[in-house]
Amino acid sequence: MLLLFLFLGLVVFVTLAILSSGISDDIEEVSTDIQREWSNQTFTQEELTSFQNLDSDSELSLIELSSLANVEKKQSIFWKNILNSRENHMSKWSKKSAESVNADITRLFTSLRSRCLSAEIELPVSSSKSPTIGFGDTSKKPENNYGFGFSAYDGFWPSFSEEEAKILGVQAKIVKEMVEFITQSTIESQKLSIVQILREAAGKIDLTHIENDQLTMGVEQQLLLREKGKLSSLVFLITIKGQSKHARNFMNELRPPFMLRNLTVRRDLVEAEPSRVVNDFTPNPFGGSGEDFAPPKKESLPIVKDVNSEFSFLIEYITEINNGVEQLFTSKSIWEKGDPEVLEQFFTTSGNTDKIEEAKLLITNGE
Repeated sequence: MLLLFLFLGLVVFVTLAILSSGISDDIEEVSTDIQREWSNQTFTQEELTSFQNLDSDSELSLIELSSLANVEKKQSIFWKNILNSRENHMSKWSKKSAESVNADITRLFTSLRSRCLSAEIELPVSSSKSPTIGFGDTSKKPENNYGFGFSAYDGFWPSFSEEEAKILGVQAKIVKEMVEFITQSTIESQKLSIVQILREAAGKIDLTHIENDQLTMGVEQQLLLREKGKLSSLVFLITIKGQSKHARNFMNELRPPFMLRNLTVRRDLVEAEPSRVVNDFTPNPFGGSGEDFAPPKKESLPIVKDVNSEFSFLIEYITEINNGVEQLFTSKSIWEKGDPEVLEQFFTTSGNTDKIEEAKLLITNGE
């Protein structure tokens, strides 16, 4: 019995020793796994700390996006007023052939010359910048053949592309409107003359024929709004000769899309003779005493005499506005994971509802 109990105890001991060894290995393995998971959890928590403000950042970004949309709406309204599409000749342009533009410019010559003649506005003779002033026979007036910036195309019309002809046609309409402003600036009994009207070349063909009507700018280029890169424009230089009131009247006629970018004034001052002695003595054929002679008197003349002034207006005509919203559609990262509701709200608030469908399409393609 003693030996039996010893044998059984030995068997139990060996069994328990074997089980203990296996469980110890399992515990060590589990402990290792727990330590590994704890390390992973610590690392994950460290990574998550950079995203712990994600919700608040998202809310703040939505507030800023709403504020940006309101700014964009104000900017859009401002630039739309500047563009003035209802009166803008570029916006209202209907597709025409080059020959139709030629016919419009030909009619323009007759119309503007007749209008200036009726308003008694002097025009340069041919390509000369000198106003038409008659000498000798005052009843004979020089031929009125001024071209209003299109002198090369009075009876001549080269082969223009449709796009270049379009720009020429728009320029012609702009010049017509500006000349009408000048005719409305006249003052009774005060002379007004057009000295020159210069314009930018409409394209390569126009550049070869524009000659003296071409506007060439130097430092004035920096004064243009289009230099900021957010808009397109056509630029003109108009010089008139008259009184200050003529210039004020003309400037008062300008409204968007006409933008006055610079004004220079050159005043003609003519030197007068100094004071001279004027003798009012008239000989008396019947004689008389010395008391009959009137003493000479001194007449004072002004040192200078204010004649007319030349006013040169640098005018920028806005033809297209780019407010920057279109640039959003060039960035793929915006549309890959974009929120349609957020973008729709932005375009609605900013006044660009016409962009919503295009934005939704990009988001769908991005997904």
